[in-house]
Amino acid sequence: MTANLHVQLDRGQASVRFDRFDLDAYRMFLRAKRLPESAVEYDEESATYVVSTDARFAPLLDESIAAAVREELPLADHLFDYQRFIVAQALAARRYACWADTGLGKTAIFLEWARQVRDRTGRRVVILSPLQVIEQTRAEWARFYPTQPFIHRLDTREELAAWCAEESSHPRPPLAIVNYEKMIADVLPEMRRIGGIVADESSILKTGGGVIKWNLIKSARGVEYKLSCTATPAPNEPMEYASQAAFLEKLRSEGEILWTFFQRDARGVWQVKPHAREAFYRFMSSWSIYLRDPARFGFADILSSLPDPVMHEHRLPMSEQQRSLADELRIVSGRGLFDERSGIRERGKFAQLARGLYEGSGPGRAVLPVESVKPGKVAELARDEVRRGRPTIVWTSFDAEGDLIVRELGVDRTDVALLTGDTPESERDRIIAAFRAGDVQILVTKSSLVGYGLNFQHCKAMVFSGIDDSFERMYQAIRRAYRYGQTDPVHVHVPVIPELEGLMLDNLHRKQAQFDADTAEQERWYRAALADSLDERKAA
Repeated sequence: MTANLHVQLDRGQASVRFDRFDLDAYRMFLRAKRLPESAVEYDEESATYVVSTDARFAPLLDESIAAAVREELPLADHLFDYQRFIVAQALAARRYACWADTGLGKTAIFLEWARQVRDRTGRRVVILSPLQVIEQTRAEWARFYPTQPFIHRLDTREELAAWCAEESSHPRPPLAIVNYEKMIADVLPEMRRIGGIVADESSILKTGGGVIKWNLIKSARGVEYKLSCTATPAPNEPMEYASQAAFLEKLRSEGEILWTFFQRDARGVWQVKPHAREAFYRFMSSWSIYLRDPARFGFADILSSLPDPVMHEHRLPMSEQQRSLADELRIVSGRGLFDERSGIRERGKFAQLARGLYEGSGPGRAVLPVESVKPGKVAELARDEVRRGRPTIVWTSFDAEGDLIVRELGVDRTDVALLTGDTPESERDRIIAAFRAGDVQILVTKSSLVGYGLNFQHCKAMVFSGIDDSFERMYQAIRRAYRYGQTDPVHVHVPVIPELEGLMLDNLHRKQAQFDADTAEQERWYRAALADSLDERKAA
C-alpha cells in the first residue's frame, strides 16, 4: 500500500492525506513543512493525517498545480524603458524590492505591477502607503488608467479585514489602498488571503522592532506577490536589507544576512565583507534593484535636463540669552564651558535654542520662547522667495516652531498655511491642494508629515528653519521639489547659528559625501550583477 498523496482542492482549501509514510510521503511532508500556514488533523481509526491549507498554496505541495494565471497583459505604454524593465523583473520574481531614487516614478511602477498582478491572478491587491500620499496615488491611477475601476480607499482596520476576506467576485474594486497605521493594533490574518501587497515608502520596515513592521511582516507571510518600494535605502545598512528581505521572505531570519555577508569594522559599523561583495550583490539583484540614474544602466537619460538645486547657507549671530542657556546646557551635561563636543541629546537641545525654543524639564516639559534672530530670518527668506515668484516650503521640526514662523510671516496672510500633526486629515488634504493650486504660497510644515512621497514640482524654494543629524530627512525633503518634471532650479536656504548648529551642519556635509560615494558604488555593483538581464533586454 502506498501513501495517498494526491492534493485535493475544495472550496478554497487544499489538502493532502498521509495514510502511510514512505519516501514519497516524506518528500511531501517536507513540502508541507514549508507552507506559510496549515492545519493538521489525525484520524485514529484509519491512522491517517490530513494537512490542509489555503488553496493558493497548493502549488507548494504539487508543482503540477499552477496558480491561476490569466492571459498576460502587455505593459502600459506610459512607462519609461527602465520602469518597464523593473515591472517585468518584479513580476518574474513575484517578491521584489524597487529601490529607485525620488522622482524616478515608483508610483507608476507599483501601480502597473498591481494592475498586472490583479489581472494575472484574479486576486485582490492592496497598497500600503503613508496617509498623506494616498490621495496623490489615487489621482495618479486615475491619470494613468482613466477607464479602469478606481482604487478603493480603506479608512478603517475593520474595512481592511473585510476587504481582504472577500472573494474576488465581490463587486467592490479589487485594488485598494490603506495607510500603514492600520497595522498598529495586531497581526491581520485576513491579509494572507489576497494576491498581492505593495509597500510604498517601505523604509518604514527598517525600524527595528517596530510594531507596524512586525505586524506587517507576519500578516503578509505567504502572500504570493509582494513589492517593496522606497527611495533611500542606506548603502551598507544591513538592517535595511534584512528588514526588506524578511518582508519579502528571502531570508529565514533577519540575522542570516548579517553573518552571511557582513562584518564589523574597527568602528563597530557593519560593512559588506570584501570577499563576499560580488555574491552579496548577485543575491540582492535576484530580488531587488537599486537605481539612481537610469542612464548608468543603459536606459534613456531622463535626468540630464533636471537643473541642480541652488544651496544657500546663511550664518546668523547668537543672542546673549541663547549663549547663556547653551553654557548652562554644557555645564549640566558635565562637559564644561570649554568643551565643544556634544552628544546627540545636547545637539538636539542646541538646535532647539537656535530655533528660538527651550524645552524645560519636569512635568509637562513646557516649551518656552528664547530670543533668536532665526525665526525672523526664516520668514524674511520665505517672503523674498515668494516675491520672486517661487512657491516656498518652510521645513520645521516642532509645532511651536511653526507657530513662531507663522507669527513672523504675519498671521493675517491668506497665502500662508501651517500644517502640523494636529491638523485634521481633511484639512491636510485641503492645504496640500491649495499649495499645489497656488492659493497657498508659503507652506510651513514638518518633513515627518509631507517630506516623503509627495510631489511638489511646482515648488521653487525651501527654507530649513532648523537642521538635525538626519541626512535622509533633508534629502527627502529637498526631493519633494527637486525631481523629474522640475523645470527650474530649486533654491534651498539653510540658515544656521554656527555656535549652536555648526556640528550638525558639518555632520550633514560628511553624511552627504559618504552617501554620494556609497550610492555610486552600490549602483555599479547592481549594474554588474544585472548585466545578463540588461543584455537580454537589449537583445529583445
